[in-house]
Parts: sequence; structure tokens; C-alpha cells
Amino acid sequence: MFLRTLALLAGLCLATPALAQTSITLDAAPVAIIEARINNRPVRLEVDPRMPDMLALSTTASERLGVRRLPFAAVQVGIEGGGMMRGRIARPNIRFGERTARNFAGVFPVPVSTQADGVIGPGSLPYDIVTIRLGADAAQTRDIVLPLEDADLWYTQAEVGGQNLRVMFDVANDASIFNRPAARLFDRAGAIPAAGELAERPVILGLSTLMQPVTTELTAHGLALGPTFARTVSPLLGALEEDAIVAEGEASETPPSLVIGRAALRQAGCSSISVNRRTRQLTLRCAA
Repeated sequence: MFLRTLALLAGLCLATPALAQTSITLDAAPVAIIEARINNRPVRLEVDPRMPDMLALSTTASERLGVRRLPFAAVQVGIEGGGMMRGRIARPNIRFGERTARNFAGVFPVPVSTQADGVIGPGSLPYDIVTIRLGADAAQTRDIVLPLEDADLWYTQAEVGGQNLRVMFDVANDASIFNRPAARLFDRAGAIPAAGELAERPVILGLSTLMQPVTTELTAHGLALGPTFARTVSPLLGALEEDAIVAEGEASETPPSLVIGRAALRQAGCSSISVNRRTRQLTLRCAA
């Protein structure tokens, strides 16, 4: 789920050119991929709307691409729902078509992606309008237009079951997921009764954890949630090094949040998710 940076170093996030006046459309089939060059080597990067405006590479991918990690420069990031991940900082040359930038990236001892060489937040792409296409438009469509606090962070606010939640979108995985604080709120209210045994589910950057399947009639932005899980206190699984993940205390958890999965978007007939940086608006195009 959404990464929140706990140790910020100057320039860690990828800078977006101020004068960019372009757009790009990516197909999420099965995940959104953008082609680029890192250190003049061709790469495929998975674009994940849950990611902040940063690039993440696995240790093995960074070595294969000749990405040099900066000496004595380390970073710790928290993964929403529990767990702290340790990594190093690198500064590769990245080229998107004709646009070249020298930017910072996080290098982590985790799988990162099974579909690409790395994972990048859409806010890092040098385009004014970024669209991720999920499928063909319905015969009649409607646009759900949502304001963003930060044009480079694709999350919105929504009232869900009387609670104000941070809402993000996952275009690669079917399930919708409540983080721990949200799960506690709705569990106390009886709004997310358990529906079976714990199951291992993907989180982000190739990591997974055990989650509780639940049933619910809650909606967000008018969307039914589809198959839904609640985060538990189970540890993160899948790191490539034993000490890559550190347990995280309750006090550092993020506010209540919800990730809306691809199944919910498909159920609503949503054909795309798009952000316009200039207007700071996220638009879901769905069936009318």
C-alpha cells in the first residue's frame, strides 16, 4: 500500500519539469508500464498510483543497471499498515523519451516488481496529464472528479461509513484494502464482518502479508468496494534480506485509509484514472 517516507533527504523525490505541457496514457494490462532508460540502458518501470513521487529499485536491479548507491546515504520508509523498510539512495540518469533527468531513487532489498525493472510513482513522470487506461469506455460515461492536495500524490479524501478516510487506487490488484486504523474503526462499528480465514495478499513492492477477508456494504466516492480485506498485525513477507523489514509500532501508523482495488473499478465500469497536475484533479471515467 502507499509508502510514506520517514527519512527525507533533499531531492529524494523525482523532480517534475515546471514547464512540461504534455500528456501520456498507459495501459494497465496487467499493470501500467512506462519505458525509459536508466544510465542509457532500456528499462520498463511499473507505474503504481499508490506510490509517492519516487522511483524504487531492487538491489539486484540496481546492480544490473549499474546504478551507484550514494555512500553513507540511507533511507527508511514506512509501509502503510505496518513495517519499516530500510534502503539506500542512488542517483541514476533517467530518460523518458526525449526528456532527461538526473534524479534520486530508493534502492531496497525487496522484489519491487515481477512485471518490470522498478516501480515509479505517477507523480514522478514529466507530464502534465497522466492517464492509466483500464479498458474501453462504456457507451455512456460519467466523470468522477476529485480534488488532490498534492498533484504528485494520487490520493483523495472521502467520507466512508461516517469516517473521513484517505483513499488511494490500485490498478494492478483486485482487492480493496482497509489499513489497520480504518479496520479498527469499522470493526468496532460492525461494518466489516470477517468472511473466512486469514489469507496472504500482496501489499506493495513485491511484499505481502496476511489479511482478513471481510464483507461490507461500505462505499467510497459512490463505488462499491468489491472483494475487500482488512490489514492485520501480521508481519510483511518477501524481503530479500533478513533485516530489510523492521517492525513498526502503532504510534507511527498513518490515518485511516482505504485502497480501492481494480475489481471495484471494473464493477463500476471505470475505463481510466487520470490526474491533471495543473488543476490538481483526479478523474475516474466510469459507466454512467
